[in-house]
Amino acid sequence: MERAFILFRTKLGWMGLVGGEKGVERIYLPEPSREDLRERIVKEFSDGREGGHALARAKGEILEYFGGRRKKFEMPLDFSSATPFQRKTYQVMLGIPFGKVHTYRWLAGKIGNPKGLRAVGNANGKNRWPLVVPCHRIVGSDGRLTGFSAPGGLDLKAELLKLEGIAVEKGKVKLNADVFAADEEKI
Repeated sequence: MERAFILFRTKLGWMGLVGGEKGVERIYLPEPSREDLRERIVKEFSDGREGGHALARAKGEILEYFGGRRKKFEMPLDFSSATPFQRKTYQVMLGIPFGKVHTYRWLAGKIGNPKGLRAVGNANGKNRWPLVVPCHRIVGSDGRLTGFSAPGGLDLKAELLKLEGIAVEKGKVKLNADVFAADEEKI
C-alpha cells in the first residue's frame, strides 16, 4: 500500500491524517484553512496521494472523540519516524487517560530521567500523533499550559482539555486529585 492522506472537518477546524501499511504516520491538528493544511501535508509527504480507505477508521475515531463518543483511540500508529527516546516518551503518554493530566516532571520521572524535563518537552514538540499520543494532557508543575506548538497553540490545547471535561482558566488547569491521573503524586 502506498502512503495516503485525507483531510476532514471537525468542530475545531480542518484536520489531516497521513498513513501507510504500518498505520498512521502523522496527525495534523485542527486549523482553519483546508488549503493551507493540504499544502503543508503535500510539502512534508510529497509521495502521498489524497484519499484512501485505510485512514477511514482513524478519521472515524477522531470524529467520535470530537463528538464526545470516544475516550480511547485504537488506530494503529507507525512510530518508525520517532527516535527510541521519543517512542519511550510516547508509550508512557499513551497511558494517560481521557480527562486527566500529568506534569512534565511526572513524565520525565516515569521514563526514568527525572531531570529530563527539557528532553520530554522536546519529544512532545515533535509528537507526530497528537490527540492519540495525548501531549495536550501534559502541563507545567503549576498547572500552566505550556509547550503546544500546533496551529492554534495554547488556545487549542485549552480547547482539547475542556473537551475532556478539564477546567482551564487563564491558561492554567486547576490541579487537584480529580484532574491528575492516579499516580502523579508518586513521582
